[in-house]
Amino acid sequence: MLTPEDNQLLTQTDAGTPMGDVFRRYWIPALQTEELISDGKPQRVKLLGEDLVAFRDTEGKVGLVDERCPHRGTSLYYGINDGCGLRCMYHGWKFNTDGECTEIPSEPTDGKFRESVQLKSYPTKEVSGIIWTYMGPKESEPAFPDFYWMNLPRENNLVERVWQECNYAQAMENDLDFVHAAFLHKAHATQEVEDGILSSDLGIDPNHPLVKNPPVKQSVQDTNFGKRCIAVGIGTEEENAFMEIHYIFPFYTYPPRFGGEDGMWHAFVPRDDHSTWTWDVQFAHDRAIDVEAQHARRGLKLDEDLRKVVNADVEYNQDRDLQKTGNFTGIRGIANQDHAATETMGTIVDRTREKLGTSDLPIIHMRRILLQQAKAFQEGQEPLLLENQSLKTLYSEGLYDDKEKKWQEAFPLKEQFEKKNQHVEQS
Repeated sequence: MLTPEDNQLLTQTDAGTPMGDVFRRYWIPALQTEELISDGKPQRVKLLGEDLVAFRDTEGKVGLVDERCPHRGTSLYYGINDGCGLRCMYHGWKFNTDGECTEIPSEPTDGKFRESVQLKSYPTKEVSGIIWTYMGPKESEPAFPDFYWMNLPRENNLVERVWQECNYAQAMENDLDFVHAAFLHKAHATQEVEDGILSSDLGIDPNHPLVKNPPVKQSVQDTNFGKRCIAVGIGTEEENAFMEIHYIFPFYTYPPRFGGEDGMWHAFVPRDDHSTWTWDVQFAHDRAIDVEAQHARRGLKLDEDLRKVVNADVEYNQDRDLQKTGNFTGIRGIANQDHAATETMGTIVDRTREKLGTSDLPIIHMRRILLQQAKAFQEGQEPLLLENQSLKTLYSEGLYDDKEKKWQEAFPLKEQFEKKNQHVEQS
């Protein structure tokens, strides 16, 4: 349970809010590379409450700029993208990818006046099929994050983003919740899946450790990237299953996986306070990823704005007969199941009314570090610095080991991820 004040601090991310200003100190995924074509149609993208337009100029450079023309406020989304710049349709003012005004044809002379006009713009980098941006002060720009999956061949990765109709925090809390898989994602019978694929679109096999028995025995460790969440479940008669979720500050996660299963990386980027850009990067460690199978199991069908077609308006296509015979929810698609759970809370859940249990330990820790960092930032402290030496080797793993072993012995934290004065909390 949170106080109303802390729930507001956690969930508000517009410019000028403490959490919003913290988030602006990190590199943020904005669009997929394939969404922009040189001299092609600009794309609207809303990030942290800001209405922006992205475009790729004649030379292939990407601009991410304020949607509103500084002249009279007309939307630059409707502008003309050619000749290395975006031209407003209203009076022809033209801007390059850095937001510099290069032409004002509506004025008899445009020298000093033109030079005084600056369109708000943000720097971008294109890495592994994603266009990233940094929205904070230039002097505080951090090193670009070097996540493990970025160093794999492109054919090993599948990148998707979807507009999720809820606040970022409840979408991310779902990702740190070990126990929900045993219910929300449970298939009633064994599922036939390809090598490396966690589930079918129906759900996870009931014999998988995430589903077999709710892994309520959990612990959380402080790390140099955020938090490592550990759960112990039933593996076999002789062995326990040891699982981990990595929470990378401020809005990145690696959900639990075992050896041989494709990995998953998520980013939960606030679109505004009531919606989220949820990024999924699925990756195979040593082969090309099975795009068709991964798409099918997640079940996402999107419109041109990247909003779900299977949504609350159609009750997520829930089938009550399927709920009795096929899976726990009656909903097909792992992602649709997650979105149904988090979106039906309301766009911003009232955390003053919730009743948390011991299985919510990772969620409690996620909220705690976010609130601590936001409050410290208000007092003039710098936010957590991510270390690329850790990020480039980090992903979620799982293993089976003797039931007599404690998790600290069977599944210790690797030394390179340790934080000085490390703290461990257990449920």
